[in-house]
Amino acid sequence: MNPAAPKDPVPSLRHRLLRHVIVPLALTWLLGVLLALGVARYFTQKAFDRALLDDAYAVATHVRHAEDGGLTLGLTAAEMRTLLFDQNESLYFAVYLDDGRLLAGHPGLALPPLPVSHAPHFSEMAFQNQQLRTVVVSRSRPSIFKVVVGQTTRSRNSQFDQLMFFSIAPQILLLGLLALWLRRAIQDDVQPLLDLERAVAQRDARDLTPVAVSARTSDVQRLGEAINALLARVG
Repeated sequence: MNPAAPKDPVPSLRHRLLRHVIVPLALTWLLGVLLALGVARYFTQKAFDRALLDDAYAVATHVRHAEDGGLTLGLTAAEMRTLLFDQNESLYFAVYLDDGRLLAGHPGLALPPLPVSHAPHFSEMAFQNQQLRTVVVSRSRPSIFKVVVGQTTRSRNSQFDQLMFFSIAPQILLLGLLALWLRRAIQDDVQPLLDLERAVAQRDARDLTPVAVSARTSDVQRLGEAINALLARVG
C-alpha cells in the first residue's frame, strides 16, 4: 500500500498574521496611489489645457475681415512665433473657414471630429511624428471659423513622470519600513507563545510542576494558566 502523500505544512501564526496585515495594507496603499495619480494627472492635464486654450483664443482674436470681404489672419509669421512661443514645447496652429478651407497655419493640422456642441474640444493627435494635445475653438465673429492649436506633450509627460516618481518612491520606502516594524512587533508578541510551546514540548512526562509563563497578552496568559491547571489536576 502506497504511503499517504505528505500534507502541506500548516503556516505559522506569525506568517498568517503578517499575511493578513501586510497584504490588505499593500492593496490599500496601491489603490490609494492609483487614485492619487489619477487625480494628479487630471489636474496636471487641466493646467496644460488651460494654457493651450488661452493660445487658441489669442489666435482667434487676430482673425478679422479682409479687404475682399473674406477673413484674414492679421499676424505675420514672426508675430505668430512670438504669440505661440514656448520654451519647452512646440506649438502648431491652423485656422479653418466654415466650409473647411484652410485660412492660415499648418496644413497637416487637420480638424478632428467635433461634437455638435460649440464648446472647446480637446483631443490627442499625431502630427509630424509627434504626439500633440490639441484644442479646437469655434468662433462666429467676424464670421464663422475654427482655430486648432496643438502642443507637444514632452513637458507634460516629464512633469507627470517626476510627480509619479516622487509620489511612489517615498511611499514604497515607508511601506517597507512599516512591514519590517510589523514583522518585529508580531514576532515579539508571538514569542511568549513559542516559549510556552517549547517548555511544554521539553517537559518530562513525570514533571507536573507549573510551567513558567511570560505573556504579553491575556490570551497567552490564560493558555498558560489552563495548562498549569491541567498539570495540577493530573498531579
